[in-house]
Amino acid sequence: MNATKVDRSIRFERHSTGRRMSLLAALYVSQAIPLGFFIEAVPAIGRDLGLTLRDIGLIQALAAPFLLKFLWAPVIDGRGSGRFGHYRSWLLPLQSLAVLTVILIALLDPTSQLDLLLPLAGLFLLLAATQDVASDGLAVRILKRNERGIGNGVQVGGYYLGQILGGGLMLILFARFGWRGALLAMAAMLAVPLANLVTFREPSGRDQKEHEAGIDYAALGRFFTRSKMLPWIGVLLVYRAGDAMALTMARPMFVDLGLTLQQIGLLVGVGSSAAAVAGAMIGGASVVRLGRRRALCAFASLHALALLALSLPALGWSSLTTIWCVSIGVAFAGGMATAALYTCMMDRSSSRNAGTDFTLQQSLAAVGPLVGAGLSGALAEALGYELHFAACAGLSVAAALLVLIAVPTSTDPTSPSTASAES
Repeated sequence: MNATKVDRSIRFERHSTGRRMSLLAALYVSQAIPLGFFIEAVPAIGRDLGLTLRDIGLIQALAAPFLLKFLWAPVIDGRGSGRFGHYRSWLLPLQSLAVLTVILIALLDPTSQLDLLLPLAGLFLLLAATQDVASDGLAVRILKRNERGIGNGVQVGGYYLGQILGGGLMLILFARFGWRGALLAMAAMLAVPLANLVTFREPSGRDQKEHEAGIDYAALGRFFTRSKMLPWIGVLLVYRAGDAMALTMARPMFVDLGLTLQQIGLLVGVGSSAAAVAGAMIGGASVVRLGRRRALCAFASLHALALLALSLPALGWSSLTTIWCVSIGVAFAGGMATAALYTCMMDRSSSRNAGTDFTLQQSLAAVGPLVGAGLSGALAEALGYELHFAACAGLSVAAALLVLIAVPTSTDPTSPSTASAES
């Protein structure tokens, strides 16, 4: 190892755990802000500005890079600067370009310059999705095994916080300052990680020569050949499917029960989101103490109980207090479960192809929720709200059972192999 690599490793070791966590928090918040803005805020802003439903729907389709990002993840893993840090050399230009793109979008009139706005919005979301891949790769590299629980709590919590900022806060800023003011505020939020990235020193890593070997698309195929991968893919497909099926129908049920849109917005945008952030942080911190296997099973089981409780309002327990308690319980348990799932996804990501492996698992984990949400309406109409939520809870129980097959007991804290792995 030459003097430059030794110096970089020493400087990295001086980065405290708090410094690394704060960097990851800033990165994950900033990558979720664009999703929150275009999925939650833009439909309301666009309608207020007089855009047609067709145009609003077209804007939503621009989020496709977040589903397809695994296709270019091997490029992020295979090309990078050893001098500036492999993933840091991607994150600095990506984050800078994202800020610049938002500033350009702010200068446009969304009602008369939609033909210019749409390509820039597509570029903005492409940059955010690619930044997501590089952030995941960096997280796998800089987090020690015993830090991954809290690290993924920070990741999931940051994602929910970014959704709140990009969705709820941007609507408030738009109402007060208009399109340009709101977008310039978003640019400022996205610039926050840059200061941390400039002074952060990514470790060179013993796998740097492997990174320098080039782009490895075969990594996508190798992932599926690893030990016990088939049951783990089953966990990825099912683990959050019940949650998506339930939440998709919970909103219509609240309307049927007489809640106003303002009440639902406050419940979802404030209460549930805050509970999900808290659940992610507590769940992530608990993973190390419980062990991966126990945490995945325990949190999936807790989530099943919370989803089953959604039947209470449909059965007549429909006071606003009950609805708030049930919704907060679902969000809290969902945050815990997601943090545990992401921790295990990180464990199954190799250091050489960290971005590719983690991103591929994220894409697989999105399939179940997408299919479940699509089928939820037909299932709720056929079974009624009560049995629908019971079926959603059953999916979470099935996920807990799959965990017993897919995740070895060696991931529990009492296992000697785990202790040696973490030393």
